[in-house]
Amino acid sequence: MATFPTRTDGEAATLLRQREQFFEATTDAVCFLDRDYCFTFLNRRAQEIVSMGLDLTGRNLFEVFPATIYEGSPYVASYHRSMDEGLPAEFEAFYPEPLNIWLRVQSYPTDDGIIIFFRDFTSERADREALQNKTLEAERQHSEIEAIYRTAPIGLALFDAEDYRYLRLNDRQAAFFGLKPEQIVGRTLTEMAPIPGLKELFDQVRAGHPVINYPLEGELVTDPGEHRFWTVNYLPVYGPDGKVQAISAASLEITHQRKAELALIESEKLAVVGRLASSIAHEINNPLESVTNLLYLAQVSETLDEARGYLHTAEIELRRAAAITSQTLRFHRQATSPQLMNPRDLTDTVLSIYQGRINNAHVRIEHRTRVRRKVHCFDGEIRQVISNLIGNALDAMPSGGRLLVRQREATNWRTGEPGVSITIADNASGMSPEVQARIFNPFFTTKGVTGTGLGLWVSKEIVQRHRGVLNVRSSQSTAHHGTVFTLFLPFDAVIR
Repeated sequence: MATFPTRTDGEAATLLRQREQFFEATTDAVCFLDRDYCFTFLNRRAQEIVSMGLDLTGRNLFEVFPATIYEGSPYVASYHRSMDEGLPAEFEAFYPEPLNIWLRVQSYPTDDGIIIFFRDFTSERADREALQNKTLEAERQHSEIEAIYRTAPIGLALFDAEDYRYLRLNDRQAAFFGLKPEQIVGRTLTEMAPIPGLKELFDQVRAGHPVINYPLEGELVTDPGEHRFWTVNYLPVYGPDGKVQAISAASLEITHQRKAELALIESEKLAVVGRLASSIAHEINNPLESVTNLLYLAQVSETLDEARGYLHTAEIELRRAAAITSQTLRFHRQATSPQLMNPRDLTDTVLSIYQGRINNAHVRIEHRTRVRRKVHCFDGEIRQVISNLIGNALDAMPSGGRLLVRQREATNWRTGEPGVSITIADNASGMSPEVQARIFNPFFTTKGVTGTGLGLWVSKEIVQRHRGVLNVRSSQSTAHHGTVFTLFLPFDAVIR
């Protein structure tokens, strides 16, 4: 307990003033209470915090602040401890109405009461709680992100930017290899996926150029001999210095989908072959029937000149059949490497195969060519596209009409690349906007049970593989009706 020696009234007054001056200079709030818990002194800081503009000198603490009196109140318990037991006390508590503040309080006994030091730490506590809440929220978000990362339906991984080693990866990425993440961390990209060109893609990303929706295919070290397909996104991760410090990867395996697409493409190729076989059979059957009849007439001819005339006509018909056969072989034969092709030859081959059908349907062909350069492409695939377009046009004109086939030099306005534009247009009844919006979707057909719904879908893919564009416009108006397909191919459709 603090004690003060007996002084004269003058000395006591002087000491009191000195003590008050000392406490006025402190940063903490300070007040004195006598034995009846009445305020005998409050420094300036104490008055700012608790006086509410009132003069509290001589007033009872618990009468001024009755809200502090409740069971277990640290104010009551601590002040009584210092006042009655002569022991110091320290606590933190909320001071309710009318102050609504948090106080950090220390009380000490004196000869004539107690001295109280207190500090308003409401803002400090709010900042601390905000920081704690922020930390808890960050931990919660981190846990959620970590859970999403681990269980995401796509493969996620992080690589260092030096050797392209796995720094971390999720379960789906590890499942590509049939392993657990911890079995892969530390191993390099090329060690796990020796796919040609993959390291070059990462070099590109390390240079700051992202790779977005890239179609990747190849084999993994844990599954040799199994060709697989992915769609991948590789992004640079920058450090505070602005340099690439890591590479993030998101990979979606599409092996099953790709194999299904390839199977559909093969089925469409078979369907094309079937349709061509039917057309070819009709085309060859006509000259063969003529040859049979001409040979019979030659046999029963009464003169040699008459027989020679029949045989000469038969020879012409056989040459016609041979030409159809030659064109058919050119159509069907797929080169293992791209060829330089004359655009006119590509369309002539298809038209020759459909010639009988064109004649029978009384369709008038208008063929225009204004292109001299050749196109570097897989000619068999492009003939398949042209066959689909011409076949669809003929299907739309069973009772005759006009078919425009045109080739001209053009430019892809999006890329600036020069190439050839092949237009196939008919003057049939046209398509509705709803049909136009769906014609390139797989399995969509307007031909009922006779259509596979794969022709234009496959054609679109072939054209895109050649870096080309396939567009359509159609009208059903009474004045101008019909459909126009435009196929654009760069002159170097397949880069050499």
